Amino acid sequence: MHSAQISSALHDYVAEGWSLRNPWLEGRMEAGYRVGDVYRDLDIVTPREMRTNPFYTEFLHKFGLGRQMVAIIYSDIGNPTCLVSHRGMAKGPFRKNELQTHLLVARHVEQALRITSKFVKKEAENRSYAEIFDAVDYAMIVLDGDQRLVKLNREAEALIGNYFNHEKERLAPASREDAHAFTSAIQAAHKIQPGVQDAPHPITIGDRHGEERIVVWISPLVGAAADKLGFMSGKNNVLVLAQPLKRNRVIEPTIIRSIYGLSTGEARLASLLVSGRTVKDAAKELDLTEGTARFVLNQVFRKVGVHRQSELVAQMQELGRYVRARGT
Repeated sequence: MHSAQISSALHDYVAEGWSLRNPWLEGRMEAGYRVGDVYRDLDIVTPREMRTNPFYTEFLHKFGLGRQMVAIIYSDIGNPTCLVSHRGMAKGPFRKNELQTHLLVARHVEQALRITSKFVKKEAENRSYAEIFDAVDYAMIVLDGDQRLVKLNREAEALIGNYFNHEKERLAPASREDAHAFTSAIQAAHKIQPGVQDAPHPITIGDRHGEERIVVWISPLVGAAADKLGFMSGKNNVLVLAQPLKRNRVIEPTIIRSIYGLSTGEARLASLLVSGRTVKDAAKELDLTEGTARFVLNQVFRKVGVHRQSELVAQMQELGRYVRARGT
């Protein structure tokens, strides 16, 4: 996806083979690009290269561009997935506040891709959007501004009566302890302004027996997404997306990231270690060297406030209980 203003640049980037001469893709980062981080030109190239490298002097210059910042996104669509912003060389380097704003926008894109990737796979099977909504393997629920149930798919039907109660047309968590967090998350989704504030944090909701928990993301349902699903924009609808907190013993990395303030890369490593992988196995799965993985693990220890891997695993295994108590 790209803005119309750079269509010509994107065409030439592909047609003229600039992807093979892009210094950003030459493996200059020793540990590789880290999901959840934002990079600008001087993180990758020197000032001299920006004045002499053909990618800058011939390709970008031709289209009035010169500077880039890139946010690396966690996505099922492919690796790497990123959000790129361009501007002219004369405007100067991107400032810290611009990098932070870019990261916030990237978080929104990441959340949208979480849903889009599911739809794309089903759309390839020539299904209608209504059929796709029903077929995706995430529980999806549409609520109106008064928390009344508008639509749900087959996966979500299994949650009714166990994780959610549907009474008097309104949907509410089966566990009263989670009711306030759920309502607050819906209210936050109504107020969200992409690029101005971060995406709503995921929350967890417990079943009526207090044994299992699900992760829930709540986003406003507007624009093309609402239109294709047959909903009118501006109706204050929200989309509730849910999945088990643990799948095959793996805790959703975005939950770990949100609770402990980790980068996405740090959260992915922690999630794999909690699932039982060794540091060596986790490093291989994340395409890191074992040394780099151990360096990242030490950063995780510092942020979480533990000193050993066993302490990290023990604390994260109690994550569902912690999220509920915190009211995130």
